[in-house]
Amino acid sequence: MRIVSLLIFLSIVFKISVCQESVKGPVSQSNRIVFYNVENFFDPYFDSTRVYNEFTPEGDLHWNYKKYQKKRKDIYKTLTAIAGWKPLTVIGLAEIENFLVLYELLEKTPFKNENYKIVHFESDDFRGIDLGVIYHADLFELLNSFRIRIKTSEDTSFKTRDIIYMKGIIQSDTLHLFYNHWTSRYRGLLESKKYRMLAAQILKSKIDSICYLNPEANILVMGDFNDNPTDESIRYLMNNGNCYLKQLEFTNGNKDVKGTLKYQANWSYFDQTLVSESLIKEENNLFIKDNKTYIFDSKFLLEADKKYLGLKPFRTNIGFKYNGGISDHLPIYVDIISNK
Repeated sequence: MRIVSLLIFLSIVFKISVCQESVKGPVSQSNRIVFYNVENFFDPYFDSTRVYNEFTPEGDLHWNYKKYQKKRKDIYKTLTAIAGWKPLTVIGLAEIENFLVLYELLEKTPFKNENYKIVHFESDDFRGIDLGVIYHADLFELLNSFRIRIKTSEDTSFKTRDIIYMKGIIQSDTLHLFYNHWTSRYRGLLESKKYRMLAAQILKSKIDSICYLNPEANILVMGDFNDNPTDESIRYLMNNGNCYLKQLEFTNGNKDVKGTLKYQANWSYFDQTLVSESLIKEENNLFIKDNKTYIFDSKFLLEADKKYLGLKPFRTNIGFKYNGGISDHLPIYVDIISNK
């Protein structure tokens, strides 16, 4: 008799809880979108089609399979730490060498148990570094992807990384995603500035063409821009054309981390997220959680800065010296909430 009474009681509790859930309405869904400059994720094999082969056993960096394998495991560890309990939806990776390193990241780690796919285009960068994207096909339905070349008739010798564009479906809504890795400052700030402005202008023209067809389009722009949020190229993206973008504010957990990378004593926010206005409205079917870009600054990605004090990203190489870390950049991510 006691058992029957207990079963009746539990069935009543269960019905009440179900009713309470139905009153609340549908549960919001979250998708985590990541960008990470992984600092020279090269395989150790000689490439006869490239002049640059420093990341080989015979090269100046003495790069070998053991170091490459450790780098791959560390990247996997970082991405799974960012993910938490749910697989990442889309992952943009800068400074990868080729399709092979992405393929082996998926096939030679536990990622092989998930339904991840690759988007990659071989760029004309003189060192052979590319952008690449891994997306979870169960969470992001890819409709289209292509590369956007950064070229100018004023300097036909100029070669750099492409911008990757992806259009896909998240929770029944369309998302336009642009991943970037703009020209670095190794040429000097003033000399390289015009090439980052060139990238900004080309990118903005593509974004404007989307907004012309759909002013309410969900557009997400992420990457390593090699410029800070206050620099001219980023301001151009935000304030020109017919599709205004909003710069998401940064947030992170470690008070000693004041950017996404550090040069000498100075932190910079080169890794950023910009979004169309629709993605900052909570009444929209898709919107950015808290309107924030999260900097993932877990302890294992940092080391003590003995020269300039505080902390700095735990780099793989410092000059030609192997440092054993993961990257000179910290990863960033946003959470896209779906109300459907």
